[in-house]
Amino acid sequence: MEKKIAPSEQKAQALRAVLQGQVAGQSGDELLSTLVRLSTERILQEALEHEQAQALGRGRYEARGEKLGYRNGYEKGTLKPAEGIFQVQLPQSRGREEPFRSAVWGQLANTSEVLKRLIVEMDVGGCRTGILSTV
Repeated sequence: MEKKIAPSEQKAQALRAVLQGQVAGQSGDELLSTLVRLSTERILQEALEHEQAQALGRGRYEARGEKLGYRNGYEKGTLKPAEGIFQVQLPQSRGREEPFRSAVWGQLANTSEVLKRLIVEMDVGGCRTGILSTV
């Protein structure tokens, strides 16, 4: 059976390509933005995959006597914090007594509420209309 490349390794390969100059035509700001985005996505992806491995009691392509469930592909996940849009692949599992729910993803999904609150506060404070109070 051919092993598939883990999403975290795909992110690592994309990051290496940028660092080795294989992505041309980007200005300094665009390059920095790409590096930050890919680095953040890679770290998030590794955290999600590690969390799934802990829940299942084994890593990818590892066999164990007692099975606590099976990997069942990925679902697209998008984070939209103030820093930009991050794309990750959320690990899915089956064959468990309780469905696998990522605690990391659960915490991160709530950060957009902070951004929503800031937008409302700025709008109420007159930031949208250009009427700013002096400090």
